[in-house]
Amino acid sequence: MPEEKFSNLIESEKKFFKSVYATGTFTVDVVKKFFADTEKQFAELGYRENRTTEVENILVPLLDDVGDFVVAGPVLREIRRNYPAAHITLVVNKSVYPLAEFCPYVNEILKFDVDNGILLEEEIFRCIDFAGEHLLKRHFTLSFCFQYFSHRQIYLSYFSGAKIRVGHLVDREYNLYSDGEIPAPVHIANFLLTHPVIHPKEIFHDTDRSLYVLESVGLKIGATNTEIWYTGEDLFRAKKISEGFAPGRIKIALGIGGKSHPGKIYPVSQYLPALKKIISKGAAVFIFGGATETDDAKFLRENLPEEFAKNIVALKAGWRLTSALISLSDLYIGNDTGTAHIAVAAKLPVITVICEAKSEEGDFGGGIRNFRRFFPRQTPAIVLRPEKYLDGCVKNFFVGGCSAPEPHCIKQIKPDEIVAAYDKMLDYIKKNKRT
Repeated sequence: MPEEKFSNLIESEKKFFKSVYATGTFTVDVVKKFFADTEKQFAELGYRENRTTEVENILVPLLDDVGDFVVAGPVLREIRRNYPAAHITLVVNKSVYPLAEFCPYVNEILKFDVDNGILLEEEIFRCIDFAGEHLLKRHFTLSFCFQYFSHRQIYLSYFSGAKIRVGHLVDREYNLYSDGEIPAPVHIANFLLTHPVIHPKEIFHDTDRSLYVLESVGLKIGATNTEIWYTGEDLFRAKKISEGFAPGRIKIALGIGGKSHPGKIYPVSQYLPALKKIISKGAAVFIFGGATETDDAKFLRENLPEEFAKNIVALKAGWRLTSALISLSDLYIGNDTGTAHIAVAAKLPVITVICEAKSEEGDFGGGIRNFRRFFPRQTPAIVLRPEKYLDGCVKNFFVGGCSAPEPHCIKQIKPDEIVAAYDKMLDYIKKNKRT
């Protein structure tokens, strides 16, 4: 590809977006004209040619955080199953890379430094630059976009030059389900898909939604389970950390993270009495979280019996070591956060505590409630929820209903409810004890 034409394509794309944002002329007709012009440039550079009858290079951008990455992960296995000879390039959020690094279904993994705090214009520029540096030279035949709230995935897909681009429509008012008819796109990203997808009304779970994207273009799904990937060295380190810790006891992986959405956090002051009772019944606890949970993890560690509580947060374990340690546990208890989805992938029974109230089942704000979207379906599970939202709580779709800047509706769940859930799980745990 001539270097001059390559540079001209990137510069014309950036010039267009800079212009429309500066002048406020972001209309449907203007956008259509721009992409018609860009398509001509892609064609001149050979990106719209029919190279062979086989799919050679496939791009999969999965750019959300750990929990969403794990939930969407089965698509990688199923793409490989359908295209055994293809070269598959995965692009992930930089923070998720360690968890994706040893995925056996892709040929290469690229890191994209996701920044959720920037303006749409800046986001598009970053996608254009990333595509220019890393993606255009790979000449992708096909790209799949799964996480329907992430516009940047569609931008990367388009600016990569991929000829066929399959993905979710991103407009929130109808992107979660439809009675079949795909409405006209009202968001710029939706102009960039050659095969836009909307879920049938009956599909609720996020894993099924992602797999439906593949089914919508005729691919066959062989399995729907989620997975985690770590090395033998990670497992060796995990065994060393857990070696000699509370022998014979039921090992609980406690997930206290998730502070990016404070309304989803169950306070450690309420976990504490529940954990004391559970420990008295023969359990021990691994405390998991990120850097923002340092103080909370220390609080629990200092207020629980030393021989039955291990502070993993203080070890600054990465995601692979965290996954290996969770896989050695017998039960997950905790918030609806990345560690919960890792536990499900490791086939641990789980008890999750979420802020989404029982009083408003079904549809919510044009979409499906988190309880149904992320239910831990491939393992025995108990999900604890408050009966209703507290007075004055402005319901928020993205954080499970509670919009408070601190633990709020979730605090209605009593510590004894966690203990009761543990008691219900006890027979299953004992029969399937791992350590």
